[in-house]
Amino acid sequence: MNEDQFVANDLGTIIANQSIMIASLKVKNQELSVRNAKLQESNTALRKEVNANESSTDNTNNGQKHSSN
Repeated sequence: MNEDQFVANDLGTIIANQSIMIASLKVKNQELSVRNAKLQESNTALRKEVNANESSTDNTNNGQKHSSN
């Protein structure tokens, strides 16, 4: 092998390693996207639950209590 072939071989190895890293990052990104979607669903459900358990009269009374302090 001459010097050009060694350089080409090294570049091929670098490109292959980078491709493997990119594929790994794509998988991790997909996993995180799924996890994020699940967390957003949980967050939405929890917000609905909190909103359903809070009445507007309680909020008004709380506001009056705080303003009188």
